[in-house]
Amino acid sequence: MSTIVIKVDAKKAILRMAMMKKRANDMRPMLWRAKQWLRFANEENFRQGGLPSGGWSPLDPQYAAWKKMHEPGTSTMVRTGRLFRSLTTLAGPPNRIDVMDATFGTSIEYAKFHQYGTTKMPKRKVVYEPVGFAKRAGEVAAVYVCHGNIAAVRESML
Repeated sequence: MSTIVIKVDAKKAILRMAMMKKRANDMRPMLWRAKQWLRFANEENFRQGGLPSGGWSPLDPQYAAWKKMHEPGTSTMVRTGRLFRSLTTLAGPPNRIDVMDATFGTSIEYAKFHQYGTTKMPKRKVVYEPVGFAKRAGEVAAVYVCHGNIAAVRESML
């Protein structure tokens, strides 16, 4: 009689799965990376006059004339003010990263007027989710859980 004996040593596989479980229960490194991508997206949104978020309406002609005289060289949305700094740093409330979720945005009181518009001002979306962001975040989360190294993911989430 001829036989083949196979012995399986699953110690490495069991250890790898334990590490995957640990990473799957603490997504902070991946969420921190997502924050960095959102900061960049917000900066690009201001730099491109809202084009990434659907485009921003031009200023009312009277206000544009006033702004040109009082704030020469500034665009529709100021790229040096509190709202810009808030969205390009994502520091302070409401921004937070927890173990399994994160919240990003701004607490600047006048952001809502830009975001939703008023009877005298068109909306100019300043808080938005870039196209494909959620899908790409999911892909990066999978790489993080499986391999533990999101630094290896070189492509931008944008």
